[in-house]
Amino acid sequence: MKTYVSEKQLRMVGKAWEIKAALRSWSNKDLTLQEYLIRRANAGRR
Repeated sequence: MKTYVSEKQLRMVGKAWEIKAALRSWSNKDLTLQEYLIRRANAGRR
């Protein structure tokens, strides 16, 4: 599975079961998608 992250989007490419498993594991964290993208964008600028 491949994951592409930019400042305003998250793109996941792979089998349906791989994407569902990744989303399920990410949902255990108390973090919204918007917060995740902001943190990734800020980490890339450092």
